[in-house]
Amino acid sequence: MSDQKVVDTYLETLFSSELKVKKFMKVAGAVIMRINEDERKQVLLIRRSVDDHWPLHYEFPRGKCDKPVGEKLLRCLRREAKEETGLDIIPLKFIDKFSYIADKGTRKSTQYNFLCKLKSPNQKIKLSKEHDQFRWVGSVGEVELLVYPELKKTISKVLNVDEQIVNYPENELEDESIEE
Repeated sequence: MSDQKVVDTYLETLFSSELKVKKFMKVAGAVIMRINEDERKQVLLIRRSVDDHWPLHYEFPRGKCDKPVGEKLLRCLRREAKEETGLDIIPLKFIDKFSYIADKGTRKSTQYNFLCKLKSPNQKIKLSKEHDQFRWVGSVGEVELLVYPELKKTISKVLNVDEQIVNYPENELEDESIEE
């Protein structure tokens, strides 16, 4: 296939995917932070199982806000963190959001990422069957090849606040979307 054909196919897929979208979904992402024994910030990443639909990809604990339909973001955030990691969390603040196309172009999801802390620092991680590994990361360099660029930006906003080289624009969340 020629280079031009590859580009044309990519552009056609990119622009036609918005036309196939039938469903819009909110997703809550828990950026769980802890302070390690060296007094450094760390963020929890979990890895999708080999038999999952996104095998071996690292991500934040996250999930669709659809149980029940129209589930509020913070309730969804706590539920998904508990289901995927066994951890009880306390949301601290909204960090950012990004959108992506899923389900073969039929669903557009917007993921809202929240900085969270552990309700109790002594909790043990108990991964769901969707995930097979976890790791605590302390720098953007550690995740360079582990996560997608959107997640790397979010991690940078949490871990590199004091020595940040790249500044990403603020991404405000509408007040009516946050509830307790």
